Amino acid sequence: MSLEQCDLLIAGTGPAGMTAALYGQRLGLKTIVFGDIPGGNLYMIERLANFPGFTDGIAGMELGARIFQQSQAEGARYPMERLEKLQRVNGMFHGLGGNGQIHRASAAVVATGRVPIRLPLEKANLKGVNFCSICDGPLYRNKNATLAVVGSDNTAAQHALTLAKIAARVLLIHRSAKTKMDAAHASLLSGRENIITMGETEVIGCQGLDMIESLRVRSSLRGTYEIAVDGVFLAIGWRPNTDFLDFQIDKTPAGYLKTDSNLMTSLSGLFAAGDVRDTDMWQVLTACADGARAAKSAAAHIAGISAG
Repeated sequence: MSLEQCDLLIAGTGPAGMTAALYGQRLGLKTIVFGDIPGGNLYMIERLANFPGFTDGIAGMELGARIFQQSQAEGARYPMERLEKLQRVNGMFHGLGGNGQIHRASAAVVATGRVPIRLPLEKANLKGVNFCSICDGPLYRNKNATLAVVGSDNTAAQHALTLAKIAARVLLIHRSAKTKMDAAHASLLSGRENIITMGETEVIGCQGLDMIESLRVRSSLRGTYEIAVDGVFLAIGWRPNTDFLDFQIDKTPAGYLKTDSNLMTSLSGLFAAGDVRDTDMWQVLTACADGARAAKSAAAHIAGISAG
């Protein structure tokens, strides 16, 4: 098994990880970035409307590609594979890639973001239960489909707006009386006649043999009943993606990584950026800012090691 040395090892190819790579290279660090999708979860955003500089918005996939190309141009290396395991060995970070090669670095940045949560129900893994409306929505084009979106935040709203261009009817189902989305998204939804909001309604079952055929729901107004659907798109929450970390580290009860003002975790030399860390804003803009700060802090940490 071969061993490759670098200065900064980054886990995650979302906006936080790729920005950390961009800044790391510009600070003179030999940087390697692990992840298999340039842009990470950006591919799930049809149009990013609140990123500065793009008055007409920008597709998440396009923004991800731009940052990827920019950081590559600075010299960041992308093996295009996920990090299988990150360990701490004799004060150094050892990252094991999918090809079995070990990459050793003085500092590391965890920027692996979050992964969507599935419904805790039997048959929740039926075909037709999806997470990405941009990826899987086109499968329902020209089929007069009824599609359900489960959730009430901005992600759910984006799913509903994307699917409303494809489906005959979109059902936005959420347990709470009020949605959790911002006013801008709520306003956009109100202008779509084929989006039906179903508040105070909980999904309690999935029905079908191989493909999803219907949802069993419980409503405060109508009681328990079934809704025929052709597909379901989930936006019910996230969990931090940290399963590959092979050491103990301070986390919140929900599993997010705790950091100090320099974005260093409880393990010296390990930094966290973006949605994987304990933060009050899960935004593309703040993820990029995190990536820049984490790289700067990592560079300072490495300089301190060299000076010592």
